[in-house]
Amino acid sequence: MIGTLRRHSQWLWGIIITVVIITFVVFFSPNVGPGQGRGEADYGTLYGQPIKRDDLAQAYSDAKLFFFLNTGQWPTPEQAMMYRYNLDVEARQRLLISHHVRLEGIEVGKDAVVQNIKDTFSNPETGVFNLQQYDGFTKQRLPAGGVTEAGFERYLKNELGRQQLARKVGLSGKLISTRAADGFFRRENEQALTEFVFLASSNNLAKVKLDDATLRAYHTNNLTSYRIPERARVHYVYLPYTNHNAEAEKELAANTNLTSIMEAYYTTNIFRYKDTNGTALTFAQARPKIHAEFRDEFATRIGQQKAGEFANELFKQDNKSSSLLTLAAKKGLAVKVTEPFTEFEGPKLTNAPGNFGRTAFQLTADEALGQMLPGTDGVYFIAFKERLKPEDPPFVQVRAKVTEEYQRSQATELTLTEGTKLVQAANDALAKGKSFKDAAKELGHIALEVPPFSRNAREIEIVTSRGVGVEEFRDQAFALGAGKVSSFRQINGGGFIVHVRSFQAATEDLVKAELPKFTDSLRENRANYAYREWLGREVERSGVMAALQPETKKGTGAGSGE
Repeated sequence: MIGTLRRHSQWLWGIIITVVIITFVVFFSPNVGPGQGRGEADYGTLYGQPIKRDDLAQAYSDAKLFFFLNTGQWPTPEQAMMYRYNLDVEARQRLLISHHVRLEGIEVGKDAVVQNIKDTFSNPETGVFNLQQYDGFTKQRLPAGGVTEAGFERYLKNELGRQQLARKVGLSGKLISTRAADGFFRRENEQALTEFVFLASSNNLAKVKLDDATLRAYHTNNLTSYRIPERARVHYVYLPYTNHNAEAEKELAANTNLTSIMEAYYTTNIFRYKDTNGTALTFAQARPKIHAEFRDEFATRIGQQKAGEFANELFKQDNKSSSLLTLAAKKGLAVKVTEPFTEFEGPKLTNAPGNFGRTAFQLTADEALGQMLPGTDGVYFIAFKERLKPEDPPFVQVRAKVTEEYQRSQATELTLTEGTKLVQAANDALAKGKSFKDAAKELGHIALEVPPFSRNAREIEIVTSRGVGVEEFRDQAFALGAGKVSSFRQINGGGFIVHVRSFQAATEDLVKAELPKFTDSLRENRANYAYREWLGREVERSGVMAALQPETKKGTGAGSGE
């Protein structure tokens, strides 16, 4: 069956593409109306009232546009999955929000929309509106996603209405008093004065006793760790797109309007071309890069066409590994053989596609030819060569690896013992009025003093330089009382113990200088939280998601809940 599909891939591909496109259209816009065998009620209900097709279609358009404005790409099912963006949920949330905008009597005038457009497409330094940039956006980039200029203006109007609704609903979150904000600020900016000891497991490697019997026993007890899994080797032909750079340059040279096309492309993608300082390049400065991008795109198109022609000829032949070798020889193409590789790791090849290993492991001597495998800069064709069974290598073959892993595991155990011993010694010393540093020194360790840090510290260099995570260290310190010692905290490569000497309150100068800004930020965050809470409740009450399949409801849209 697989072989039959491959041999007829040329005409089947046209059908598959058609199905994918139709699926895409249905998935991304609910444009199947009553006249097409679907009633209005099929779109679900909102607070018990049937959802209208046109309203839902508009919400889908807004959801698509939101994705595009935030990622620079129109959403495909694959991209939506990658960004964890649930278009169905986002569209229905927007439908719900539009309903409440109307209920609240929120009106967004045309002047507000126009001003928003001016603000977006004006030079931030001069304030001058860039009509050319706006035209490029509305006449070239928007149509690629099926959105008109009117649709963009409608999106802005809906978005401004949503923002007004969010401010109104979130108003309760802004009612936090200055006194309460003062308490939060002082807590967040309290400084911890600490010292810590880091124990590196590598320091104990030399203490591990090694003998042949112990290593052999360790190898036997962990045999599966050293097992070589099933592997495959395949013949392959690689057709890089760069082979067609010269042809691409000829096509570009033959285009008398190339400069105009490149200038238009530059205008609509100006944000992409910047120097190392982030300053926008002029067209003259960006032109070589744009020309290279055009050439690469043309070369890719030519390469894909040539690869398709090769594939059609290849899959017309008998489905044997020799078919690839024979056709490649006829075309003067090099056939190479991969090193053995596992299904999930794949071969060590330049830009091999992610499904290379999975495809190779589907091949057999009877079904020897794999599907065409496009990579980022070329196309691979593969054919079965051999499958290598799993094997357990003898001890002598993996002795070095066994020794290394045994040493590392034993050194970790020794470090844990040392750390536990130090914790006990430190607590005993502090109880007797001695210092943490002295307790560490008696056991041959050095206690390092840490600069003061707060609960929102993002970097503590003396800690991170030893492989300790800032968040773990910070949380551990603030979980302790002044004068207390933590337990031994194991991390990769060792572990640490922290002693909190004291806590230092935020200075009055800092409170005076930073509290107003902190209060504004806190109120804004609380308002956003109140809005998200309200939206979640209304989604449940309205039943707007009930028409979706259970798996479709998973996740939430990224825009309306913010």
